Amino acid sequence: MQTFTAVVEAGSFVKAAEALGLSKAAVSRYVADLERRLGVRLLHRTTRRLSLTGEGELFYTRSKELLAGVEEAEIELSSRSAVASGLLRINAPVTFGIRHLGPLWGSSAVFIRR
Repeated sequence: MQTFTAVVEAGSFVKAAEALGLSKAAVSRYVADLERRLGVRLLHRTTRRLSLTGEGELFYTRSKELLAGVEEAEIELSSRSAVASGLLRINAPVTFGIRHLGPLWGSSAVFIRR
């Protein structure tokens, strides 16, 4: 679906291939496989022009909705699990660290004095 929508939005297989970082042959094959799986022709192809069939218009509209929903779900889930982790290095005077930062870290903090 992503490849098909990219072809429709780019207006050509070549431009869609460039946008997706794929070869033109791969893009063409993906769309042909999709048409074969669905059992309908989605695009009218000529050497100069590319246009949607009636089924292609319907499928494009639904594909855009579904892909937007998938993207929205990915963003929602990734934002929920966004927890800071890893090493945090802070350079501060020792007295400031002891007085203000130490109580915030608890026992999991490792102090390295250089």
